[in-house]
Amino acid sequence: MTGGDLEHSSRFYESQTLGRLSGFDPGGRGGEKALWLSGGGYRSALFHLGALTRLNELGLLARIDLVGAVAGGSILAAVLATGVSWPLRGAFRDWPEQVAEPMRAIARRNARARALLSARLRGRGDGAALEERYARELARSLGGEPEQGPNFVFGASGLTLSGLAGSWEGDIEWEIGDAAGAAGYNPGLVAETIAAVRTDLDAHTAAEQAVLENHGYLLADAAARERGLTRSGGIEPGAPDPPHPEWMSEGKVREALAASSRRTSLGRLRSRRGSIARAPEPASEELTALLRRHRPLLHYDSLEPCRADSAATICSLAAPGRCNALHRADGALIAAVAPGAERPRLSLDFLGETAYPNGEPVERDDYLDQCGGAHAMDAIALRRDPNLRDVAYGRARHDGQGRLWLQYWLFYYWEDRGLLGIERREGDWEMVQLLLGEDGWPEAATFAQHGGARRLDWDQVELADSGEGPALVVYPARGSHASLPHPGTHPASLVPDHNDGLGPRVRPRLEPIGDDGPGWALWPGRWGSTRRRESFEADSPRGPREWPQWWDPAEMHREARPWRGPGTRREDRRRPPRPSVEARREGEIAVVSYRFPRPGSGQGEPARMVAAPYAGDHDEACEARSLAVDGEAGSFAIPLPFGPRWEGIRLCTLSSRGVAGATVTVDFA
Repeated sequence: MTGGDLEHSSRFYESQTLGRLSGFDPGGRGGEKALWLSGGGYRSALFHLGALTRLNELGLLARIDLVGAVAGGSILAAVLATGVSWPLRGAFRDWPEQVAEPMRAIARRNARARALLSARLRGRGDGAALEERYARELARSLGGEPEQGPNFVFGASGLTLSGLAGSWEGDIEWEIGDAAGAAGYNPGLVAETIAAVRTDLDAHTAAEQAVLENHGYLLADAAARERGLTRSGGIEPGAPDPPHPEWMSEGKVREALAASSRRTSLGRLRSRRGSIARAPEPASEELTALLRRHRPLLHYDSLEPCRADSAATICSLAAPGRCNALHRADGALIAAVAPGAERPRLSLDFLGETAYPNGEPVERDDYLDQCGGAHAMDAIALRRDPNLRDVAYGRARHDGQGRLWLQYWLFYYWEDRGLLGIERREGDWEMVQLLLGEDGWPEAATFAQHGGARRLDWDQVELADSGEGPALVVYPARGSHASLPHPGTHPASLVPDHNDGLGPRVRPRLEPIGDDGPGWALWPGRWGSTRRRESFEADSPRGPREWPQWWDPAEMHREARPWRGPGTRREDRRRPPRPSVEARREGEIAVVSYRFPRPGSGQGEPARMVAAPYAGDHDEACEARSLAVDGEAGSFAIPLPFGPRWEGIRLCTLSSRGVAGATVTVDFA
């Protein structure tokens, strides 16, 4: 089995329980046929077991060439790899005995503690990375990889950066949050059960297993029918029988769940926390003064094109032939920055909690749309208005123990993780928060990151003189803008986060927000029109008030991973070698030539470069270009934007695992 980088998988995948079978069409044509499985723990493994049971019945699994699996999906992939007699011709007749029952038996035992304590499985991370290590060990114990049949890839990073995941066409897809229509199927009960089931390696009861399997089976059948892949000789078959028809009874399921250990402290389902206290806490002059005094410094990566700016940027863009707009979920226009006749004009003040100024009600699925495809260039252009640039939104909140937290919410117009083009979305809200002690000075900080957070004591953070006293330094990760406490490479989902620490350091101006407004801060819609296409992507975000930490900052801090110091990261040892680079200017074009030495032991293979022009006295953002590395030596050209007196090129190489090398700056010859 090909090894994806376990260190780059994360808890992100635990919440993305999705399967996809690609490369199929009703006529049987298509290229490589690939199966993708993701999600957390036994919950996703059992859900996908139901889906693959149906696809095996239809003979579709016999045609797959590649299986990519992350997190809990890799557990079922291990059973699939070792239990099936590859290659197949049609349906695998021994599926119940060789695949289904072994997977159910595995899910009946609690493997979490054993996996965490096993010397062979011990390693960084106890979420998706642990599950993938467990799956690898499981595959070994069941007989090892198949000599024939599909190629199995565990872990997301290698799969994604090789280009496979991005090139798949989603022909058949099943997602755990969808509902299926079938006799005896109660969508409410299924959703209730799934929401409560843990996404780790704790044991599952028979009722939980049955509900998950039936759910996956029915969704996969519906998806295959929609694509015409269930027809035989042009005839559509009748309704299929799910794996556990006896568990389609609502009464039986509810009785079994009530009798299980789901509500004990050692139960198998997610604990039922008390509801978060949502008492409003309006802004005040005293709290605003504290927020202004302690607002952080943002130290950007030298290649970062998008900065933390006003949320009004997304409500301000109008260019010839296009403008940003506000829409309903069905695409109906509500307002636009440059509206036509009798249409409201969109501005930040147009957004509100319950109703828009024209009297139309606010709906939760309303969204802002960034028109056009030049998002990074639009973000740079919007910064030319001094009223829109360098803003942090401050929110003060007391927790249940009376302690005061200062939150700083940062809006980025556009996200492009690592500037690699593999996870892009419109709109990006990030944040960092400080806990004040009884003396009114910070004693701890929480850095929000994608798929989790980091907590640090105050003596672990970096401070710098702001001109108004010492201030916390935050390093926004290149492209993803995750809040990092220190520069360098940090583990993250999909590819590592990185900030080279060579960009400008800015202290944004403060604009206070709270439960009393302004109205846009209370708006429940989405700040962008991006919708997830791949399991590693994300929808455009909702605003600050829709996040749990808005109401309960202490809970976020408790659940954050403690900072253990930079140490010697595995990512640092896998950096690609530093290239020799030459650059020259030809009119308004920069021509760059590079040559790499042969990677040394432990170094990563160069895969991509991120490059941008630089001017020594110019700290403003500039669009960076992501380019594929073409062999040991090569060249490329990038345009030079009008304006500054460009002096040369700044570039960074990334390995095939997304690990960033050193940033190189070279003057024009």
